[in-house]
Amino acid sequence: MSTSPSMFKTPQGQARYFAAYDATLALWPVRIESFDVPTRFGLTHVNACGPEDAPQNAPPLLLLPGQAISSTMWYPNVRALSQTYRVYAPDILGDMGKSVQSRPFKQPTDFADWLNDLLDELHIEQAHVAGLSYGGFIALRLALSSPERVNKLVLMAPASLLSLRASLFLRMAVMLLPAFVLSLESKYKILSGVDAPNAIPAIKQMMTTTDFRYSMYLPPTFTDEQLRQLKTPTLLLLGDHEVVYNYKAALNRAKTLIPHLETALIPGAGHALNFDQPEMVNQRILAFLKTDH
Repeated sequence: MSTSPSMFKTPQGQARYFAAYDATLALWPVRIESFDVPTRFGLTHVNACGPEDAPQNAPPLLLLPGQAISSTMWYPNVRALSQTYRVYAPDILGDMGKSVQSRPFKQPTDFADWLNDLLDELHIEQAHVAGLSYGGFIALRLALSSPERVNKLVLMAPASLLSLRASLFLRMAVMLLPAFVLSLESKYKILSGVDAPNAIPAIKQMMTTTDFRYSMYLPPTFTDEQLRQLKTPTLLLLGDHEVVYNYKAALNRAKTLIPHLETALIPGAGHALNFDQPEMVNQRILAFLKTDH
């Protein structure tokens, strides 16, 4: 696959999306450093914030976003998380954002190879890694493939913990309805499971009309044996209005199979926990990362 200078078919499509992206990124209430990092799979765009001290004073924290929403989605969380940690939020290659993929992901371990390249280029030997939904799948894959690179793992409604409900694809189809039929607020409630005005800027970005060249990989569900092999201290956060899969079954499966696991059920939260209950999610993450395991 030859390298494309852009993931968009036209300059106009890229300009529309980048304007929406930058508007959402402007909601980050901290100073941001944005840069591109070369990897074997393409150029990865990263938004970073927080202290630039030595790792022992400000440990690195890698934040991996959900599908189609990009790294800008962390605006409800970065102020709290970047007080103590140096936060790195990459745009996933092949998905919406400013990263430019030159080689597609063809198997789950490719995601781990990509993140290993990213950490190497950032001169990070080990990091805390947190991911939401699709980002949770990628974070877990890195912990399985390269456990020495992951200090602690935070999974927020991770994809591939259970098979996805068929109804999810109907919910996603609703997002394509025009605004005069269904408002953004209503679309988000259908998609995520709860009302969260906090999420509207990110949804506006996600719904921007563009001509992005998607190159997404649909991950398989993790097997029992894979989950048993996870040795990294792990925090699993699920909302009690989860729509992607049955949260009770997901909690039970994780508790049965994952060795070093903490769990928390977030009341009033759907699939996008970081938007629905940001203060509660931030507190849970920080408490977990600060605790000795």
